Amino acid sequence: MHETLTMLLPLAGILVGAKIAAQISHRLGMPAVFGELLLGLILGPSLLGWLAPNETLQLLADIGVILLMFMAGLETDTAALRQAGKASTLTAIGGVVLPLLAGLAVGEAFGLEWHHALFLGAVLTATSVSISAQTLRELGRLRSREGSTILGAAIIDDVLGVLVFALVMSLSGEGNIYWTLGKMLLFFPVAWFIGDKVVPVLVRWERHLHHREASLALLLGLVLVYSWAAEALGSVATITGAYLLGVVVARHADEGHIVHDGTASLGYGFFIPVFFINIGLQAQAAGLIAAPTLTIVLVVLAVLTKIVGGGLGARLGGFSNRASFQIGVGMISRGEVALVIAGAGLANGLLTANLFSVLVVVTLATTLVTPPLLRLAFGGKATTEPATEAAPQLLTEGAAD
Repeated sequence: MHETLTMLLPLAGILVGAKIAAQISHRLGMPAVFGELLLGLILGPSLLGWLAPNETLQLLADIGVILLMFMAGLETDTAALRQAGKASTLTAIGGVVLPLLAGLAVGEAFGLEWHHALFLGAVLTATSVSISAQTLRELGRLRSREGSTILGAAIIDDVLGVLVFALVMSLSGEGNIYWTLGKMLLFFPVAWFIGDKVVPVLVRWERHLHHREASLALLLGLVLVYSWAAEALGSVATITGAYLLGVVVARHADEGHIVHDGTASLGYGFFIPVFFINIGLQAQAAGLIAAPTLTIVLVVLAVLTKIVGGGLGARLGGFSNRASFQIGVGMISRGEVALVIAGAGLANGLLTANLFSVLVVVTLATTLVTPPLLRLAFGGKATTEPATEAAPQLLTEGAAD
């Protein structure tokens, strides 16, 4: 009981502080995650030193990230993916391939081993357009062709990012690389097939259960099983299994189902704030002092590779040069997916503590620069240009802030 007692007040402070920081961040026009990360940095060893990472926080954070990626899967609209259109698809591909290659090149230039450098590139592929969507809405361009393409590309980008992450984790594992890759390739279709058969049965069972929470418990239990199976059997990260199951569940359970509301309440009410605070706690200011050049290079590359890669994809999709630039700018901001991948890399020894701290700063920096760059790209003028690209009208991407 002694260990439990010593964690009660810190947990209370984390939960209350995270929600206060999230509200302040929201009022300043930033995503909630921005405030939570900053709070972790302030309370952690980097500044005040009031909190430090420990096993209890890590366990809660691990559950939080599993729930976060499960909800990302729930929010991935497979129908929207099919309707996203050529421009959105090409934008997403360009916005993944170029950052991946750039991260690999920079990592090797700074002396990282090839699989560590490849993982660095995987982190840079992530996109979070919630801040872009908010800015576009203020400019009256959210429903424009450019805005619709950005939102559609972000959904595809999320799926591609998770696949790249799973592949890099598999290639970086110990043992026979072909055996590892074979297990990964086998895991996805088998896990999809089983989930597609089991989830509808669980959803139908809800009618015969006395409490809706029992249905939530069954599905969350399945989330944990998939998370375990992903790493233990498929040689991919636990979060990949959670994301995959979320996509399957979204096909069979409507948005009003208890699994949507229940998971969001459980996750955002307790576990997910702990995850983001813990990310901030693990970021070391000393790491930034030790690698200022790498930090600057990665921030610049994180911005330019999305503008060029996403913009080139949009140009190939039929947009003008100016519109392609606007779309590329809308893809700059990183978010939860980048932090999730970075956290997994730190836990699996693919990132050093210093490099992890650098990537947290990259995530924060791209979030900060996106709104002013978008306003500059669109000229700050509202427009009512209709959407002509068949893309989903979403305010957040698959791993929404």
